[in-house]
Amino acid sequence: MTRTCCLSPLLLLAASCAHLPSLSPLPEDATAATTARCQQVFPRQPWHATHTIFATLPFGQNSELLGVTATSPEGLHAVLLSPEGLTLFDGVQRRQGAAGPPLVVKRAVPPFDQPAFAASLMADVGSAFLAPPGAPLAVGRYASGDSVCRWSPLANETTDVVLGVAGTKMVLTFRNLHLVRQVALVGSGDDGFFTEVSLTVPGAGGYTLEMRLVDRE
Repeated sequence: MTRTCCLSPLLLLAASCAHLPSLSPLPEDATAATTARCQQVFPRQPWHATHTIFATLPFGQNSELLGVTATSPEGLHAVLLSPEGLTLFDGVQRRQGAAGPPLVVKRAVPPFDQPAFAASLMADVGSAFLAPPGAPLAVGRYASGDSVCRWSPLANETTDVVLGVAGTKMVLTFRNLHLVRQVALVGSGDDGFFTEVSLTVPGAGGYTLEMRLVDRE
């Protein structure tokens, strides 16, 4: 796997602009097919997957981890393991409307016990593997010609699923009009599981997670 923390040209452009990329409309008969292709980027629930993870962290700190993620009626479950099999983090993001606190941390050891880490990790996993709820707010094309499905599941957050003209696929998350997360999906995407997933958070304190699929069910 290529280990890099470089931002794509699209991410660099979007990160420098405090507005969403504009969309031009698709032909009416192409909208439904494009929406279906966007939704196929994500695995159908329930599922269970294991990835090797190489994390490029701020200040040159790098880590190799094993990640186990799953969805169930309880919600989204994420576990991080050391190469030796030690559980470093174990948390569950409950489904919306479920009883109890929305985020439950079952185990976290330093430095994975930092207050904001759990919420950030679950947001990362959700961006890569969970389809936004409901129908897209808009379906269109970027100026580059890439097809895009746009969701706004939260008041201040927007998710663009990008189907590139060259076959590339990405998930971009904007918060308050700024790009805060890019997920690049590499491989055939069998049932929504891609061979490699590269997640980049730009800016000061940003990081990159390079995930390679080990198995899934």
